[in-house]
Amino acid sequence: MPKLMTMNQSRIKLITFDAFNTLFKPKGGMSQLYVQEAAKMGIKVSLEDINRNFSLMYKHQVEHYPFYGRAQGMTSKTWWENLVYTTFIGAGAPKSDLDSVFTDLFETLYHRFTNAQGYDIFVDVVPNLKALHQHGFRMGVVSNSDERIVEVLQNLQLAKYLDFIMSSVDAGCEKPATEFFNTARAMAGPSISAKQILHVGDDEEIQLNLSVYDYPQEH
Repeated sequence: MPKLMTMNQSRIKLITFDAFNTLFKPKGGMSQLYVQEAAKMGIKVSLEDINRNFSLMYKHQVEHYPFYGRAQGMTSKTWWENLVYTTFIGAGAPKSDLDSVFTDLFETLYHRFTNAQGYDIFVDVVPNLKALHQHGFRMGVVSNSDERIVEVLQNLQLAKYLDFIMSSVDAGCEKPATEFFNTARAMAGPSISAKQILHVGDDEEIQLNLSVYDYPQEH
């Protein structure tokens, strides 16, 4: 996470953060965990096949069921269940073998990535969040994720530093859409202007656009 304490505090009032790969990352790698947990249940797939097929299936899910299938009446859990299943099938897992253990396999993976044990917090995150909190900055997390991000941040003991947490499934849009940042700005309250907000994350497209919060019209 970037060093932030040199900011002009008289101007910046709110800092928003990406979550994944900014505050924390999957412990040991997500695909590796898929392979390991499947092997415990007798399903043999390669790391390379899981990597490749997860990327393909994720793209398919996002294109056909955006925002975790909200418009199609899906829950985010069902959305992930479909993604994980098609990933394993695409990676070569025999359907009959997978079907016999999939419920247990999916529940293990789903809850692993909700609990603190599934992630590593970057070493500079807690000291920075504590310092920013002590200096009076308001902070929020804005994430292209499902609603579990709230529980993840609580389990990682990071939510206590934050004023709000917003997921794309709750916003109904995602970064870098203008509407996403408009919604986050609205959550910050009317007393904070666009020019008083700084966004920190790992997405180069967003980071290069230093005025992501300047979209709303000032009146």
